[in-house]
Amino acid sequence: MPWGRWMGALSLLLLMGCPGPQPTPPDPGKEDPIVQVVVPGAYGVPGGSQVYNPDRHQLSALECPDGTLIFRLMDPGERKVLGLYGIPSKLKVGDRISFQFRVTVNGYTLQSEEYSGVQVLKLTPDGIWLKKDDSTYFVLSR
Repeated sequence: MPWGRWMGALSLLLLMGCPGPQPTPPDPGKEDPIVQVVVPGAYGVPGGSQVYNPDRHQLSALECPDGTLIFRLMDPGERKVLGLYGIPSKLKVGDRISFQFRVTVNGYTLQSEEYSGVQVLKLTPDGIWLKKDDSTYFVLSR
């Protein structure tokens, strides 16, 4: 084999054997600060954040026959219920989901919002962290 062909074949073999640039894995130290929030609630929602207070609230999580979840934070003293409805029961980190957020008092709806494109940040056996943006997010207790 002439020298030029031999060098061409060697170059081709080297190129085929060398992988291209590898993606840089995410820096584990750059975890979204929202996942550090441990108190269940709806943060940055219109009307102000609604967060769990163990002295006055009850929490519930229900799985519906249609494969969705309902999360509620109830204040029996005020007869107030904060609810997130229609959350898919099968979630993966990174999913983008939609759900209904509603606040009722004495059975009357005071606030109702449809949230879409909300990112699933973290899942544990005890909780779900959802982020609409840096100021609006949800921490749910299972």
